[in-house]
Amino acid sequence: MPPIRPARPDDAHAAGHVAYETGFFGASAARYFPAPDLFARLWVGPYFAGAGAGLFVTHDARGVTGYVLGSPDPQRYHRALLRVLPGAWRDTPPRALPAVTRYLLRAARHPAPHAPPDRYPAHLHLNLLPRARGQRLADPLLDAHLGTLRTLGVPGVQLSTTSENRVALAAYRRHGFEVRERRLTDLWTPWLGHPAEHVVMTLDLT
Repeated sequence: MPPIRPARPDDAHAAGHVAYETGFFGASAARYFPAPDLFARLWVGPYFAGAGAGLFVTHDARGVTGYVLGSPDPQRYHRALLRVLPGAWRDTPPRALPAVTRYLLRAARHPAPHAPPDRYPAHLHLNLLPRARGQRLADPLLDAHLGTLRTLGVPGVQLSTTSENRVALAAYRRHGFEVRERRLTDLWTPWLGHPAEHVVMTLDLT
């Protein structure tokens, strides 16, 4: 059986590490966001602070190797994000602030598209460390997460990725996700060297 289990509260730190080490198209986010603790608090913290449902992790003898995280309700997610924000900047090294600010300002100027939240209120993120790739772990992670959403009666789920993530796109398609919108974005151009195609995918659950 795949090494997958429900996430526990004490997995938050390890999940934050996975998020940071995969936060740039599968590679480390250090290239554009030299503040790993802040990154983890912003992108993983809300799911462990009340927003999450159907959280699962993969693991090996060395620890957590990947996860699927998500929230079934955008309002629930926003409330949890507000809970983690006050302490998010506390341990950020001052030397990292210019690069972090540059990225956050670019993200604000190049917002990601989203599917209608009334039909697709849930969203998810799936990431695997390099040593966990090639084992088809995305499939059981998605099965477990989507099963939870269906049990909760969630009508639909959406996710955001880019056309750079070809392996992930194939995994989502295997589970019935369809591309709802494609949009070129300059968000990543300073670090990627060219615009990226932002892809929004959706899945009807009911």
